[in-house]
Amino acid sequence: MGNFNIWNKWDTLETCMLGNNYLPEFFNGIQDNIGDPLKRICEETLEDLEGYKKILQQFGVEVIQPEIDPSERFLDSPHLSGHPRGPLQVRDAQLVLGNNCYITGTDHPAIARSIKNYNNDVIDLVNCPMLEHSYQLVQCHVSGDWPGYPEYSANFNNQQFFKTHVWNEIQEASIGYQPFVDLNSACCMMIGDHVVYAPEPTTTIKKQALKVFSEMNPDWRIVTHEFDGHTDGSFHPLKPGAILSLYDVQTYSETFPGWDVCYLPDQSWKKVNKFLKLKKVNAGKWWLPGEEDNAEFTHFVETWLQDWVGYVEETVFDVNVLMVDEHHCCVSNPDNEQVNAFLKKHNIEPVYVPWRHRYFWDGGLHCITLDLKRKNIDE
Repeated sequence: MGNFNIWNKWDTLETCMLGNNYLPEFFNGIQDNIGDPLKRICEETLEDLEGYKKILQQFGVEVIQPEIDPSERFLDSPHLSGHPRGPLQVRDAQLVLGNNCYITGTDHPAIARSIKNYNNDVIDLVNCPMLEHSYQLVQCHVSGDWPGYPEYSANFNNQQFFKTHVWNEIQEASIGYQPFVDLNSACCMMIGDHVVYAPEPTTTIKKQALKVFSEMNPDWRIVTHEFDGHTDGSFHPLKPGAILSLYDVQTYSETFPGWDVCYLPDQSWKKVNKFLKLKKVNAGKWWLPGEEDNAEFTHFVETWLQDWVGYVEETVFDVNVLMVDEHHCCVSNPDNEQVNAFLKKHNIEPVYVPWRHRYFWDGGLHCITLDLKRKNIDE
């Protein structure tokens, strides 16, 4: 049985989960002008994942991946609102801090299965007493059509299970979304004895969830921030004294006093005419070069694959990196002179990992990995 051991972002990486994706055959039966681009995305994504895996293994990292059912097909999906995304962005619903792994259960079940195969001693945040209590408390003040908590818990992310007015009531009460959903490795990171957590919880139930989490870990100091979106899309501590950050996210004077910060500008989307053209249709959420004029493809993604894409216009992938150890950093852009100079200044070598479809998946090299075990430098 493997161990969980994550106390920072830069100790030597020993065990890492890498995401996985559907096979191209998943889209068999879809008309060519829609199915062919989707098959190309799947094929090239799998190629890049295999390349990433080999690079990590060259550094001695044990790599584990969620398993995909090769017989699964999109057209067999029972989900009327679209097929759930594959187990690609493995940070989004799991959290590894210190010697513990927390599972929120809001992503592809193959991810949790793979983690439990590695180490079944995980903390399940799906069926916690706090969530059941909150559900029952609200249930007393609404219509009599709400199902019991066991039925809700088994179907909380399946809108088709609920009557329309019940689903709307659950969303308005902020119960339809798990209260612990922001407790994941894309929003939280361990730096020594404190946890950087973002975004700042806004609803009562999420504030309570953070309080419960703090009580579970009384020795940790939890520092919250008002970042928009995932923390790992806003900044990344590379090693003691060095941070990659979006410009004007914060000054770090209180959380990381004296650290050298490399502030990066945005993606300059205004210079990419084809993206701006597509943005009028999909609100800047995703981009597949070469398919900007494929209206049927765009309509298909917007209709059936909403859970697959994010909001790429707000993402700067040069921040979304993975430190293999204190001196090697996996990057998806080898040509960012500002980042390369900053890495060189801090004795860090960039390791280029091709990741072609990050603008479709809205996930960088950090998003598609999950640190499970790092070797402490002082060991």
